[in-house]
Amino acid sequence: AKFHGFELRSETGAAPQGVRRRDAVLRVAGSDLGLPHSSLHYQIKPTCYQTMLARLALLPALAAAACAGKQVRVGTFGDTNPEALVVMSDWLNTNKVANECWTFYRQPSGGLSIAKLDSGDLDMALLGSTPYAAAAARRGRLKAVSVAHLKGSSQALVTRARFNEPKDLAPNGTAKATIATPRTSTTHYIALAVIANARMDLTDVNLVFMSPNEIMAAWDAGTIDGACAWGTAMQHMLNNPWGGSAAADDKGRQMVSASTVAEWDYRTGNVVAASDDFIANHADLVEYLVAAFERTRHDYRINSLTSDKWADDSDYNEVVARFATLSDTPTSQEKTDTYELLARFEYLSVEDQLKADKIDLPKMTQDSAYFFYEQKVLAEDPSGADQVSHYENYYDKTILTGLTTSDYEPLLATDTAFSATNEADVQREVASDPTCADPTGAAATAVTVTTTGTTFEDGSTGTNAYANDTDCRWQFTPPGGNYVSLDIAKLMSEQPDDGLEIYDKDGDLLAAFTGRWDPNDLPDIRSSDEATVKWTTNSYDENAIGYLEDVGFQATSSSTVSAPSNCSPGESGASCEYAYCLGVVDEASATLANTIRSQAAGTSAYAPNSRCGWRITSTTAHVELKFTELAIENGFDFVKIYEGATAPTGFSLTAPAAEPKLLYAATGSTLPPKLVFAAPVFVTFESDGLGNTAVGATGDGGFAIEHKVAAKPADCAGDWTSPVANCALDHCTGDAVRAGVHSHGSFSSSSGKSAADATDYLAKTTCRWFFEVPDGGLAGLSFRAPVWDVEASGTLTSTTDAVEIYQQGDDGAPSGDAVATLKGGDDPADWDFDFSATSGKFVAVFASDLNNPVPKKGFDLVYAGKYGSADAGANGGFCLCDFGGNCAWPCDEEAPACGGTCHVPTSKDEAEIDLGLLYGLVFGLFVPLLCVIGLAFARYRRKIQGKLKGERAELKKFKDSIVGMRVVTKAVAPAALPPPPGTARWYWQESAPRLHTHANLKPPHWVPYDASTSAALEESFQKGWETILIGTAPRQYKIYPRRMKQVNEATGFERELLREATAARQAADVESGAPRPPDVDPDEPCMVLRVGSIVQIARQREDGWAFGSLTMEAPVTQPGL
Repeated sequence: AKFHGFELRSETGAAPQGVRRRDAVLRVAGSDLGLPHSSLHYQIKPTCYQTMLARLALLPALAAAACAGKQVRVGTFGDTNPEALVVMSDWLNTNKVANECWTFYRQPSGGLSIAKLDSGDLDMALLGSTPYAAAAARRGRLKAVSVAHLKGSSQALVTRARFNEPKDLAPNGTAKATIATPRTSTTHYIALAVIANARMDLTDVNLVFMSPNEIMAAWDAGTIDGACAWGTAMQHMLNNPWGGSAAADDKGRQMVSASTVAEWDYRTGNVVAASDDFIANHADLVEYLVAAFERTRHDYRINSLTSDKWADDSDYNEVVARFATLSDTPTSQEKTDTYELLARFEYLSVEDQLKADKIDLPKMTQDSAYFFYEQKVLAEDPSGADQVSHYENYYDKTILTGLTTSDYEPLLATDTAFSATNEADVQREVASDPTCADPTGAAATAVTVTTTGTTFEDGSTGTNAYANDTDCRWQFTPPGGNYVSLDIAKLMSEQPDDGLEIYDKDGDLLAAFTGRWDPNDLPDIRSSDEATVKWTTNSYDENAIGYLEDVGFQATSSSTVSAPSNCSPGESGASCEYAYCLGVVDEASATLANTIRSQAAGTSAYAPNSRCGWRITSTTAHVELKFTELAIENGFDFVKIYEGATAPTGFSLTAPAAEPKLLYAATGSTLPPKLVFAAPVFVTFESDGLGNTAVGATGDGGFAIEHKVAAKPADCAGDWTSPVANCALDHCTGDAVRAGVHSHGSFSSSSGKSAADATDYLAKTTCRWFFEVPDGGLAGLSFRAPVWDVEASGTLTSTTDAVEIYQQGDDGAPSGDAVATLKGGDDPADWDFDFSATSGKFVAVFASDLNNPVPKKGFDLVYAGKYGSADAGANGGFCLCDFGGNCAWPCDEEAPACGGTCHVPTSKDEAEIDLGLLYGLVFGLFVPLLCVIGLAFARYRRKIQGKLKGERAELKKFKDSIVGMRVVTKAVAPAALPPPPGTARWYWQESAPRLHTHANLKPPHWVPYDASTSAALEESFQKGWETILIGTAPRQYKIYPRRMKQVNEATGFERELLREATAARQAADVESGAPRPPDVDPDEPCMVLRVGSIVQIARQREDGWAFGSLTMEAPVTQPGL
């Protein structure tokens, strides 16, 4: 074919009918001339070499042509897996099903991949099993179609060598360790599993979220102490010392691997997933990719054991190394690392992927989802038998069952269509591309628009990657009285961070777009007088491989006299062509209700990555908001209502000087009551990229709110200002302020009633109470809780639910560290906090996390300032707390008057008692009466005094006789005598997924020790030893015979033990209970203590046991023995 005077032919000899794709590489004498290219290489046969070069210099930069068929986008990681051969050799683009185009985008984490699958930015993706579990729990529109691998030892918690076990990461005289991991990844799951298994919680470790590249940089900088990572990031930490330190204890060390975590029942792996739409419409392409991936894994399973095809110096290994490192020439060390990392994974055959006894993916998914639920990563409970079918349906086995052995068993070397030396193109940023920043250094490029229009773009040329870490702005101004019209012709970016934002002349957000878009789906945006466009990107590059698409953005600005249309609720765009909300809209409330919506009526789901705002004004002092629809994803998508007309951060070009006060937040699908607020208010709606409806909701997702003017409601907030003027809520929300200075007061997680009447406090709610106590002599604060039912961290759950007390800063906001923290599980009687106060102004903050696995009522709290004895009365110290007798702050003896007031808060609205009136009653009525009673009592006392004198000797004898007597309040008894050594059998508890590996199992899960180990354990038990070591490193265990625990010395993982002994002779008065001290004679009789019995102690031992006699035995009617 002739093209600009050149004759083109393919390297294979088949002459192309034309240059169908404008990104074809032009090679002269084997050299790449630097033009955009794809994997199809063409040779140029010049009719005149000099003429060719001259003409080539005049050619414009070539942009990527649209794919002639289906554009297939696949998400991958930088893992060293066999399927990298498919990607880096461009196998699918050189051997197509039809005329489709394959592009592989490298993802920073599976948490982002599931959002891209759900929103359509990706068609298929490799996902970690835990991001996939999160997607299934959140009802993402995708399915798993195969199991790529199990993690084995390919992922691990790597730390500085100074940390020997997980518990060393918690503070013990030093600062707690900082551990990084990509959010919602399989390594995030591993991190949480390690924390939970070590009996720690998230307050013990500083867990931060980073991409793999950020982890490597942070490790080198010494800003993290370790990370749960995989692939090159994990290997980098193992190969390079922390912070460049030369100390031996700063080398990277693998503390816990994925295979160890799997032994704890936390199994992880990777799946291949596809969007529901892609499975429905392109099942043939799904099968094509799965079959290609399976061929490479089958080849690795066979050839890695029987040939050198996958040796560290082989072509196959080098291709995988190029994929993992994105280097054209991997180093010898990188190839060695690749070889070792490949072997760390467990690759399942197609047959094994279909067998539940090999990999029960639905159960593994549901278990992972529930663990994430416990660890506050998911809001909705994924457990229960009623949800089993849901997780089973998320594993679509149709593709695997449709494959035949001929699809995946032929070895790669036998396929002439496969070439490991073929090189796919990689999309990279090119330094010579122009920048989009203003050349003068101004904050924004100023452009006066015309009717003909001005084109602007990100700066990348052809198929080069757009620049990272950019913040480019254009300010467009039309002729007087005209409008700026913006038409986005191209937007291909990585959601959620890279994208376009458009603002009006006042700085209000008009629209925000992120991700990969069909330009036909993007609305035109129109603004009066002025518009500012902002293009921002983060530091990550997806580095597309294969068929390279034209990425970045391109748009045109022009001037028009046509005003934008007045759109119906939920519609936007210059002509209302977009069926979803966009940007900030001004709304005026009237007598008749107006409506705001997340999407147009009848649209089934709201848009991913929505960012919408409504500034609602009113002709009256108050405005009423009524939710008529609410079905948004619980804990991830929110409607928030702010005080005033100021737009919060994210909704204005410049951040506000002070963030507006949050009044109320709604998520999930429970409709709140009618709410009345002081006008104006600012309403926002934000969604992420996944799950754009409420779990379990029937009908359309989204929300709708009717708003109208409202009269001033009746005051029902007492001495606290309420964010909701009509006090319609039964739970706290936003900021409440108590005016004035008060030595004591109370507040509650419930609104208008006690928490005792609540069912479960709301998730993802933040409430703040601003109060002031006298600061003269202030030495701290005291709290008591008539009701305290707040979630506490448990063995496998970590919660951040707590009430934290801060001092107010100069701006009134919380300042510095918390001076007091009240957590679930704490004893309210212990809440007395001493500190040096800078003032008497404080803020109490209650922030709940994503869920309460068990319903919690919340709390009622009473507070008071703590003062020295000389100041207690003068400052009105708290006198009495009469909430059912659960708490009391008595006045100091030196100041019994308590400053003239005594507060008895039996209810929230009860007034203080007037002590002046009380004193009048006491001295005018009761004192004379007491005098009369005193005289009568004096005569009576003299009469009986003689009788008492004669009985004192008898009383003394009785007192002596009852010294040492005790009443039994808890039923206890020593255990039976143990059998002779060697007659007991010992067992350890196995994890459920590995029970099938043991032949001699004692139901339900006990595995016997061998005879010699069992005898050694029994000997240690009989002799009362605290611990005994068994096994050899790296599988060495510390046994605690009395505690019945086995602890892995390397990982700290604990297992339960079982001791099965033969029956022993029992003393007549001995029942099963606590073991008797080993130094007590076996023939010594022991008492069985029943509740109500009386015993007399003859001699007390230091270990808590005693010798004595039974004085009176209670009837055997008490439970508990």
